[in-house]
Amino acid sequence: MAKKLIALDDGHGMQTAGKRTPPIPELGGRVILENEFNRAVVKFLDVELRRCGFNTLLVAPTDADTSLKARTDLANAKKADAYISIHYNAFDGKFDGPDKDPEGLEVFYYPGSTSGKKLAECVYKYLKQGTPQKLRGVKSANFHVLRETKMPAILSENGFMDNKREAMLMLDINFQKEVAREHAQGICEYFGVKYVPETKTEPSKPTGKILYKVQVGAYNVKANADKQLAKVKAAGFKDAFIKQYGKLYKAQVGAYGVKANADRQLSTVKKAGFSDAFITIE
Repeated sequence: MAKKLIALDDGHGMQTAGKRTPPIPELGGRVILENEFNRAVVKFLDVELRRCGFNTLLVAPTDADTSLKARTDLANAKKADAYISIHYNAFDGKFDGPDKDPEGLEVFYYPGSTSGKKLAECVYKYLKQGTPQKLRGVKSANFHVLRETKMPAILSENGFMDNKREAMLMLDINFQKEVAREHAQGICEYFGVKYVPETKTEPSKPTGKILYKVQVGAYNVKANADKQLAKVKAAGFKDAFIKQYGKLYKAQVGAYGVKANADRQLSTVKKAGFSDAFITIE
């Protein structure tokens, strides 16, 4: 039997406006971008599904905010058998307190899609067995990625960015892996495929190892990226560089296999005056 092809969508891009937590005092005022979580989960999910015998298609493989049409067009053109979009929810963009901030997870499918609903129910079954969160249910919605796909499609919201407890989970690698595993288990159940758990000898990180980099700017025009790079190097960060992702030129500092080292560098970079810097992963 031919391997099923699963399209994986890490919702939004690293620079998408508004898709981030409020500043988190416990992290020195750092904000967490939604795509930091989405992208990490997709990387882990990619490994999970391939181990279980699926083929995968990354419909937004760069940090850029790939258009929704481009994502669904690619999945349709490649005749994917299912479409999985990973997200993190938000309410009002503020931390109002544990008794006021919304919380929890939910999974969406397109109204009237029997197959989409079944897939959503399979994934939700495993998500609700993981880290204790409010269970908001399986719901239908007229989202582009659910409406314009020609295969069963779901969109999962795995917590709220403006709930501090759930916001802190976004950077927890164990939570990221858990969410990826639960999605994989649900997808396996939907297709009647045996879920193959990670072995003790298998690397716990995605193929190629995650690298954490401090990003200090992303530009459509390379000359602008060059100017920012010059400023960063003049501030003493000699390991700064530019890397092109699609049509974006990104000024970045360092590449770390250990996130704690990237966090320390981020703090130093911000103290040097680059207040909008953040950590991105590859």
